[in-house]
Amino acid sequence: MKPDALIESYVAEVVRHLPRRQRTDVGFELRSLLTEELRDRAGDNEPDAETTLDLLASFGRPSEVADRYRPAGFTIIRPADAPRFAWVSLGGVAVQWAITLIATYTAPATGAGDDWLSRLGTWWLSAGLGAFWWPGLLVSLSIVAAVIAARRGDDAPEWTPKAAAKLDHDSINRSLSVLAIAGALVGIAVLVAAINLATWWPGLPQPVLDAFVIDEDFLAVRAPWALVLWAASLATMIAVLVAGRWTRTTRVLAIVGDVLWVVLLVWWVAAGPIFVQPYADSVAKGCLLLVAALCVLDLVLTARQVRQGIPEPAV
Repeated sequence: MKPDALIESYVAEVVRHLPRRQRTDVGFELRSLLTEELRDRAGDNEPDAETTLDLLASFGRPSEVADRYRPAGFTIIRPADAPRFAWVSLGGVAVQWAITLIATYTAPATGAGDDWLSRLGTWWLSAGLGAFWWPGLLVSLSIVAAVIAARRGDDAPEWTPKAAAKLDHDSINRSLSVLAIAGALVGIAVLVAAINLATWWPGLPQPVLDAFVIDEDFLAVRAPWALVLWAASLATMIAVLVAGRWTRTTRVLAIVGDVLWVVLLVWWVAAGPIFVQPYADSVAKGCLLLVAALCVLDLVLTARQVRQGIPEPAV
């Protein structure tokens, strides 16, 4: 890589750890500082890649450089990691709440006083508050990691610029993409097999066949829309695979797809039964709400990728 490209990659790595309002100013300042330092090191010679790599490695890891622009002492969670920590913490609590609420309200009634408000109070004092074990665990692990990092001190490994492909956050792993497409196709096959279970495997035990009897109204009205969204999602995945990278267009299409999947799954759950058997129906709806929560998480992450900007060189 050329020296300018290496500096741009390094600056992009640094500003990625900063709030958006700081990225332009910090990027301009850091880019100018590195360019001047590189010229001083090269002297009368033309700067080369090796000199640039040495300069960047001596300057420090991008996350540490980002922390220099904000006061930092012994911190449990570094400012650069705070947004990710918040999303992981709140996401884990939300998933637990969704699963336990579904289980609470789909359980059989136990008495005359077993109304929705009583169930909500019981849930909150048990699983609702109990879900906060997850952020507590993350904080405890962060404290241990901070202590270890503080003791390592200068022994921590220096940052070395990655290959251009790894610095390019829009590039994809083609093997993983092929596996993802294969998984989507397997999911379609499993759904089709579940719909035709009694026809294809009539020898299965009768309780199993009864559990997979799907509501006719669901099959006629709500289920066909899944095929439309699956086809659109597969088309987007194949386009990304062929291009070998994400583009703004494909990311926007992925966001729209996630939104439509969440709407569809919520509609499936709210509009009526999916399976004829109540127990199978409640389990299926719980799983669908979990999938909807994962779609929301993917939606947020993809939207952040679209919004994430790298400051352009100032003219």
